[in-house]
Amino acid sequence: MKKIICTILLLIFGLFGFFAKAENIKYDYDDIEVRYAAEFTANPQTEYFQANNWIVSIAGGIGKPIQVVYGIVDLKKNGETQLSEEFIKVSGEGGSERFLINSASYEYYSEGNYKNIRSLFWSAKKLIDNTVVKDFTPPIKSIVLAREFDESQNLKTIALSFSREFTKEYATANFHSEVLTDNIYLSDPQTFNQRGVPTSIVSPSENQIRNQADISNPSNSINVPAPEISN
Repeated sequence: MKKIICTILLLIFGLFGFFAKAENIKYDYDDIEVRYAAEFTANPQTEYFQANNWIVSIAGGIGKPIQVVYGIVDLKKNGETQLSEEFIKVSGEGGSERFLINSASYEYYSEGNYKNIRSLFWSAKKLIDNTVVKDFTPPIKSIVLAREFDESQNLKTIALSFSREFTKEYATANFHSEVLTDNIYLSDPQTFNQRGVPTSIVSPSENQIRNQADISNPSNSINVPAPEISN
């Protein structure tokens, strides 16, 4: 009987160990190709500001802007694209963070015409070298990227909200909240640059992006280096 109990306990603890390890999952790829990248400066909005938020450390202090790179990469094996991922990188005087997308939501004027796109990126999913790493060990930092379009599909605003709490439950709740209130930064339209074609299913179409910057004007020509997205 004692042997049976010991065997059951070993099975239970073995399963516990398995599920605990499942919190850290890795997917390896041979190559990474940047399909699309957009870069812009974002400025803090004082009415939605907490001085102890982690993004303040990245910015280098209260009231300082951040640089944002958003884009899409193709992850390949043996020359074939296995997966496309959206990423975001935020940087400032205090350093940088790079996350992959977890989920997105959409609001439409009509079929195919976006009104709002809201995307959740978090530190529980990163691209490190050629490996996608999912690790839900706290603290989990998160970013909500919100893009608003008019009925002609011109981009009206880009807003970012940075989580003040470090759990996946809070990140999800913030993403689904009707109004974003955690440390909001707004993009500066004059700094918007992009290269490539945003063909991801969770990104605007090429024509929509072309409305964001006059890419036929040499003075607004796009010169965004391939973003450094590994840690």
